[in-house]
Amino acid sequence: MILRKITSLLALLSLSLGAFAGIDIQATYTDKSGVEATTTDNFTAEAPLHVMFTWAATSIEEGLTPVWHFRHRTSSTNVTRYESDTEYTFTEAGINVVILNLCKNDEVLETDSMLITITESQLEMPNAFSPNDDGINDVYRAKQDKYKSIVEFHAYIFNRHGQKLYDWTDITKGWDGTYNGSPVKDGVYFVYVKARGADGVEYNIRRDVNLIRDFNQTTSSSSNE
Repeated sequence: MILRKITSLLALLSLSLGAFAGIDIQATYTDKSGVEATTTDNFTAEAPLHVMFTWAATSIEEGLTPVWHFRHRTSSTNVTRYESDTEYTFTEAGINVVILNLCKNDEVLETDSMLITITESQLEMPNAFSPNDDGINDVYRAKQDKYKSIVEFHAYIFNRHGQKLYDWTDITKGWDGTYNGSPVKDGVYFVYVKARGADGVEYNIRRDVNLIRDFNQTTSSSSNE
């Protein structure tokens, strides 16, 4: 109990004043655009966020044992890892606290912390696309700039007879306007999306999808509605 109180006090002190010892947590992650970043600062990102955590030291005592703590500010999430470097996937919106303690004989000698904020969710689907291989709007998918922190996703495409033509679970993917490898006719189709955000929001999206291979400015505008 005493050790737990000491650890909590050290963690709170490091959150308010920064690291008081010679270690720095380093976080390496890739955003949804495919850009990799490494930082020692607090940062904000979208879920699901997979992070590789390492640490660097200027001068520390030998024989210290690394202990990682992952805590969510408003939920019951509390994970402890006993390894030098570790990986963690963040799936809850809000502020997550990452604490690294270097311990010896059950005593915390060095500590550092990092705050990672996961954004609230957002999801929108377009109402048209033009699969004509011109490199513009060829695939029907979630709007790139209109989805954030979606941790579960399943989309289905149906024709006007209710026949399922395609489905996918990777939000970065989509439908290319084919069925069993052959292009379908231009016309109106139907999409149903069931998804869940990192903030617990449930999405049930149903809408018409206009497939128009003769791409023009009107198609471009309507696909963004």
